[in-house]
Amino acid sequence: MDMDTLHQDILLALPSDPIATKHISADGQWSTDSNGLLLLDNRIYVPSAGNLRTHVLQYNHDHILAGHFGQNKTLELVHRRYS
Repeated sequence: MDMDTLHQDILLALPSDPIATKHISADGQWSTDSNGLLLLDNRIYVPSAGNLRTHVLQYNHDHILAGHFGQNKTLELVHRRYS
């Protein structure tokens, strides 16, 4: 998966996501980066629209360098990579 494509897909989904529209201009834990991605505690918020979250998990699970460490390790890898 191309990260630029993923980020573009996330940007396109943000306007229709109710959580994103509520927090897109909020202060505190929520912010936006220079590309317009919504961040929660400096982690990219992935809208639930389409299969974006599934794509992120599949990318981190199926990537050749990731190996197969199980569900917990995959989620830990996602949190480390996107924080």
